[in-house]
Amino acid sequence: MAKTSGTGRRLVSQRRSDQRRIAVKRGERELSVTIEIARGAGALLKQNFGKVQEIDFKGRINLVTEMDRMSERLIVERLRKAFPGDDVWAEEGGGNRSGAERVWVVDPIDGTTNYAHEYPVFSVSIGLQVAGRMDVGVVYNPLLDDVYAARRGGGATLNGRRRRVTQVDTLERAFLATGFAYDVTAADPERNNLGPFGRFLVRAQAVRRAGSASLAIAKVGVGRTDGFWERGLHAWDMAAALVVVEEGGGRVSDYAGGIPTLDGGELVASNGPLHGLMLEVLAMKGAAATAVPRAGVPSDEGDPPPEWAMRKYVIGFLFRGPNRVEDEKESDRLQRAHLANIARLHAEGKIILAGPFLDKTDLCGVFLFDVETVEEAKALCDTDPALQAGSLRVELHPWYSAKGIGIAHEPVAMK
Repeated sequence: MAKTSGTGRRLVSQRRSDQRRIAVKRGERELSVTIEIARGAGALLKQNFGKVQEIDFKGRINLVTEMDRMSERLIVERLRKAFPGDDVWAEEGGGNRSGAERVWVVDPIDGTTNYAHEYPVFSVSIGLQVAGRMDVGVVYNPLLDDVYAARRGGGATLNGRRRRVTQVDTLERAFLATGFAYDVTAADPERNNLGPFGRFLVRAQAVRRAGSASLAIAKVGVGRTDGFWERGLHAWDMAAALVVVEEGGGRVSDYAGGIPTLDGGELVASNGPLHGLMLEVLAMKGAAATAVPRAGVPSDEGDPPPEWAMRKYVIGFLFRGPNRVEDEKESDRLQRAHLANIARLHAEGKIILAGPFLDKTDLCGVFLFDVETVEEAKALCDTDPALQAGSLRVELHPWYSAKGIGIAHEPVAMK
């Protein structure tokens, strides 16, 4: 066997070093171009926020708007111009899938339901997959002008500044996020996420569901939240954000702890120290799944005493009110003010969940207030312009629950 001379070894080493530098520079270009394209799509969405005219349904409650299509068209056209040999895989069917090694995975609006209802939480998500691995990811929040970005080997950034995951290592100190798929009516609580949601709600410091999966996942990678889980995801919901989590020092997996795949539909993302604990909660069955933990430790010793186990929440059912506003501009103003008030209360942690009912009845929405008395919830409702005007009314009920598991539902007050 011929020996390689010292000079030959240096040349091989130099070539490899040059190749690595070229790869890094290429990744830098992809990242900067992706940020620019995401900002362009975000500017379009921000400019038209509150002006949606056309809403279609891809499923029972799965919305698509003309802005999804316009944003996707802008992104696909700019990606093709910048990277003409690459495939593009976009949510609304734009782009092409020819089997190329490099594939851009695009969600033109992650949070379409929020966008259509003028609820100010949505994002643009663009990721690059190379040879089956996500290499570049950008998630952009247009309303806050927040850019979550990462490239493989380059770390994660928020608005250009390097960020890392948190070091929280107990569930009782964990600030978690999740989401609910469009088949939330499925009978199995493990499939529709109501089972895991209840288990995490009783064990974590707090759980949030804002309605944009890519945004919620990316927040883990920059230390804004500690963990995320969801089942029923699509590739474009998580592709870009996966890179942000991993490059921020976090961990991603499926529910069994294995490597997540874009077509697998489920994801657990965490800061790392919490990952095993989250997987344990997701895997709970039987008594362990319904027991309330003592001092953060799950117990299967039977039902705890009510004075220890139960906690009060207040649930509110929103109905159309007696004072119907006929003027279109005034109705639009009240709707905007109503949604802005919900967003404020959600940001303050006073509302855990809020959402509309889409069937054509007087019952049009539901809130879950993180307060203990109907009076506290009523005071929060009194700040709502639509309730003040009488175009909406709300029924408030105490919800006695082991932080979301047991229920004793008793009607008390109507505004």
